[in-house]
Amino acid sequence: MVAAVGIPLAVFIIYWGVWPVGVLMAAAGVLGAREYYDLKPDDTVAFRGLGAALAGALPLMAALYPDYRAFTSWAFGLVLGTVLLVLALSLWSRWPDGHPMDAASRTIMGALYTGGALSFWVLLRALPDQVSNEATAIHGAALLIFPIWVTWLGDTFAYGCGSRWGRTKLIEAVSPNKTIVGSIGGLVGSVLAGGIFARLWLSGVPEFGLSWQVGAALSVPIAVVGQVGDLAESVLKRDAGVKDSSHLLPGHGGVLDRLDALFFTVPLTYALLLLIRPWL
Repeated sequence: MVAAVGIPLAVFIIYWGVWPVGVLMAAAGVLGAREYYDLKPDDTVAFRGLGAALAGALPLMAALYPDYRAFTSWAFGLVLGTVLLVLALSLWSRWPDGHPMDAASRTIMGALYTGGALSFWVLLRALPDQVSNEATAIHGAALLIFPIWVTWLGDTFAYGCGSRWGRTKLIEAVSPNKTIVGSIGGLVGSVLAGGIFARLWLSGVPEFGLSWQVGAALSVPIAVVGQVGDLAESVLKRDAGVKDSSHLLPGHGGVLDRLDALFFTVPLTYALLLLIRPWL
């Protein structure tokens, strides 16, 4: 039920425009940051409210400044200001037991892991509009959906291949259900998904038109980084001793559970597209 409603709604918001994506990612950033801090509820080091506010502010800032040069300048200032504020609050309200450096690092880590990564959803959605007057809503939507499609199809292939043929564990101490065969199947699935999607939807994107060969090639690093992101989320949950980051989405866990690999693959896709743009 959650997927049946959530997926069409997400596609509609992505097509709708940059600001709707920014608002959606801001909400996801706040919820994701709270889940991150609540993984260890007995740990009172982080300033949870301040970190969640920063996680929500970063995607909105990306919508306001969708050019990556302007965004990074403003985002750096906001993050630095938050670090200084956390240090000051720790010294003022919690000294000598406030652990200022721990408070600053954990607060900022939670915000950047969630809101910082989700900002690139906004930047990627806005990318065609930043470089061409001929770009339309479908072009920006297609670029953003590309890494989502590649990541989730790869995950589906990994699950299917691993369940059917997987025997040797990938990293059993981190994720006992993941196998080497599943990992290879996920890589193959991502490459197929990327090539097909590029052929159908990305060939006509202004300045970023991708052939099926380029789409398939880009899917290789996306798939690898996506699997690393999935394992990173597993490490966080194992360290906290929990199965799901929250119960926000019945049967699907929380924001961190649903977007685990996408925290890594969407920013990577944005960087790769800027890197290869001169040769497209």
